[in-house]
Amino acid sequence: ADNFSVTRYHISEPYVDREVDGEQPDARLAAEEEGKRLEELRREAERERREQLEKAHLRGSHALKKVQLAQNRERLLKELEQLQNMDRMRRKQIVAQMPPQILVPAYKRMEMKEEWQRELEFAFEDMYSEDRKMKGDLILQFEPQPLPAPSDRSQDNDL
Repeated sequence: ADNFSVTRYHISEPYVDREVDGEQPDARLAAEEEGKRLEELRREAERERREQLEKAHLRGSHALKKVQLAQNRERLLKELEQLQNMDRMRRKQIVAQMPPQILVPAYKRMEMKEEWQRELEFAFEDMYSEDRKMKGDLILQFEPQPLPAPSDRSQDNDL
């Protein structure tokens, strides 16, 4: 109880001041201004909502275009792949119908021609040597034969 101390202080000023100006604002004007303010807020909210709807519509149309472009691209890629496969098959058929000599390289064709020429020469030598019963190299055994004598009748026939 010794720790408590009590003081009494009286405020000499009044707690509430009286309003000196006695005129009050017109409630009708305040209500009209409040109505205008509320109408303006409503219009602002409506405008913002319309803008949001317009933006949402633009975003939606843009997304739709992107999806359509992606689908078109996929479809085109599939069509190109099909066309490429068809072209590959057509080319395979054309190549299958080509004679095999076309696909042989030039040096190989030359080798084949030379081999064919050698075979022809050997066949000719074998055929020629059968009649004469010759042995060995034919070039050394050939005898030059004189040309037939020219006659007037053969020259006339030739002319």
